[in-house]
Amino acid sequence: MVSKRRLGASLLFLGLAFVGAFHTFLSFAFDTGLTMVGAGFTVGSLLCLVAVNVPALLD
Repeated sequence: MVSKRRLGASLLFLGLAFVGAFHTFLSFAFDTGLTMVGAGFTVGSLLCLVAVNVPALLD
């Protein structure tokens, strides 16, 4: 069973990963030079998402 806390954290990090991916796309489209910021934000959010959900796989 998934706890409410884990579900909330997963949805938060999934939303942050979407924002980072959208930021990366827009930085490519408008050539702002902030591609690394969006990519880092996306990768960091996905790593946190994995870190939150790995204990659920080990149960």
